[in-house]
Amino acid sequence: MTALSTPRVPSPSTIGLHRRLSRICDAQGHIRTMAIDHPENYLKLFDDDLSAVSFEEVVESKLDMIRVLAEHSTSVLVDPVWSFGQAVAAGAVPGHVGVISGIEDLYYRPDSAIGFDTELRLRPGWDPSVLTDLGADAAKLVVFHREDQDEAVVAQQHAVVAEAAAQCRAHQLPLVVEPLWFPVGDEDTSDPAVQAVRRSSVLASARSFRQAGADIMKVEFPVLDLTDLDAAHEACAALDSAIDGPWVLLSAGVTYEGFRTQLDVAADHGCSGFMAGRAIWGDAVGRMDAAARQDGADLAARRLDELAEVLDGRGAPAYTPVEQEEVAGLIGPEWYRGAVGSAG
Repeated sequence: MTALSTPRVPSPSTIGLHRRLSRICDAQGHIRTMAIDHPENYLKLFDDDLSAVSFEEVVESKLDMIRVLAEHSTSVLVDPVWSFGQAVAAGAVPGHVGVISGIEDLYYRPDSAIGFDTELRLRPGWDPSVLTDLGADAAKLVVFHREDQDEAVVAQQHAVVAEAAAQCRAHQLPLVVEPLWFPVGDEDTSDPAVQAVRRSSVLASARSFRQAGADIMKVEFPVLDLTDLDAAHEACAALDSAIDGPWVLLSAGVTYEGFRTQLDVAADHGCSGFMAGRAIWGDAVGRMDAAARQDGADLAARRLDELAEVLDGRGAPAYTPVEQEEVAGLIGPEWYRGAVGSAG
């Protein structure tokens, strides 16, 4: 473990951090997050002309989803523009459901194959101290990363993650890091050689960003071909070995059925849960009548419940509480004197 990593077992210096972890986990220590922090790619579900999509209809749509699906999740991943403040103000997020928000600043690039510029930027005015003041339970940071990028780019990315981790640790705020591999040039993800490059990069980034200070790794499933389950299991075992700490799956644009299969495999290899978006609620968002939206939201709720069943009794907890008979020996009578600002 690095000096910045989150121990699975609480200590006197991680009480605040583990309190926040408990708010994004269920009783088994699993993280079941409904992610709806999507920016312009969410707006495109309404209209390809983003200027034709109003702020109000996006807020209404996101809050409709949060209000229904938060009750089937342990936490919600929300954005600062359309859903964080609005969901709290409208009471859409119950008090027992954790709140997570991304601190990255994504620059929309419709001409790009992935829809965004790959440069790592932090959102101005939306840092760990602000999230802590607003009652957030974790921060998330997206990094578009390839292990074969220019060395200076890779170094800059790891430096930014390390600095974000240090800021989060100063506030005992868990940091979730989300490396996203992306194709370049004429790479075709159906090409086995490209798939091998992607697999290697997913494993390497999980290891290196954890070592840079991430508390929780939010990772892509390491293989794309789900017809070869032996290879999928082998890759997830390698992923768990690469990460010295909790990791959860993101859905990365796959179908719900595909994501359920991915989670089922990952649960055999130490996965602590998921933070998933469109694979869950994709049928309920866009310009559709109220009945269709309600049917889509009900389907999304059933999907979240089904994913909870996939995880039940499996995977690994994001943290392990101290046994009651041992806690007095670990958390002594004066533990609080050095608790704030001393996590590490």
